[in-house]
Amino acid sequence: MKIAIAVENGQVCGHFGHSPSFSFYEVEDGKIISSENIQSPGEGHGILPDFIASNGAKVVIAGGMGAGAVNGCNARGMQVITGVTGNPDEAALLFAKGELKSTGSVCSHHGDHHHGEGHDCSHHGSCGH
Repeated sequence: MKIAIAVENGQVCGHFGHSPSFSFYEVEDGKIISSENIQSPGEGHGILPDFIASNGAKVVIAGGMGAGAVNGCNARGMQVITGVTGNPDEAALLFAKGELKSTGSVCSHHGDHHHGEGHDCSHHGSCGH
């Protein structure tokens, strides 16, 4: 099974929509078979689910994710796991072993947020960071 993990500065990215890259892992029988890091095509919950699906991932892992992105991933048949922090390789291995659980951390965007305004959910404390 192929999984995608949002990555920033070598760690699981705290906000899916702002992740500069994604690490794609092929996992099987409790092990990582292969991995590849791919630069993000841009920000936002509109293009990222398509990008991840086009790379074959069935699972998306991030620190936090907005409801629009969760819905976009779910609509493409992907499982979403949020509330994850730390090293992406370790998160992938935990997932492969069936030991990674989602906290259901969904970012809520407060006020009049418009894409491109530098919004960061971590400022609101609603992503479980």
